[in-house]
Amino acid sequence: MEYEKSGLNRVKRGRKNSSYDQEVVYSILDDSEVCSVAFNVDGKAHVQPINFGRSGDKLYMHGSSKNRMTSALLDSGEVSLSVMTLDGMKLTRSAFKHSVNYRSVVVFGSVRELTTDEEKLEGLKAIVNHFVPGRWDYCRAPNRKELKATRVIEVEIQTASAKIDEYPPADEQEDYALGYWSGTIPVKTTYLPPVPDEKLRDGIEIPQHVLDFLESR
Repeated sequence: MEYEKSGLNRVKRGRKNSSYDQEVVYSILDDSEVCSVAFNVDGKAHVQPINFGRSGDKLYMHGSSKNRMTSALLDSGEVSLSVMTLDGMKLTRSAFKHSVNYRSVVVFGSVRELTTDEEKLEGLKAIVNHFVPGRWDYCRAPNRKELKATRVIEVEIQTASAKIDEYPPADEQEDYALGYWSGTIPVKTTYLPPVPDEKLRDGIEIPQHVLDFLESR
């Protein structure tokens, strides 16, 4: 399935790098730990990084019951957010042509607050499992006091687009004869071996879902 191109999500620069395929969008979202959310407060533009979770065509975020960002999003009823993963830095002979390899997504969606405990728990489950798949089943669920103090919002993806640049460096033809080094520095996020909490009880081993996550990365 592809998102329909419109004036909202159509990629205008670098169209050869664009994708409107839903599975491509989902894959990039799932590989991203943090999204950047745009919102407006008192006529001033803001952007805030925040962790999130995904379940199907819905994204979930949370904050305190009086969180400024979530309040602004609920007031507007809509949101635009983005993610980006840096895969490489491209160094070219020309200063002008320097660029990066990346995978990015821009999402446009409608916003609603989850009000029942059941809905909140499902949203929070998606967020926790976005950290490490399966983590929700290996930690204490939020209690009533915690749920009451937490606002959980759901973003239904209305449309989106992805951009992926995985091409090698490119210079103007006349610059290839210049005596400057050119190439790509690959970039990769590395997950290191887990460090146990110093207050961890004796005899509790690293669970398999954490080991599986590390192996998958």
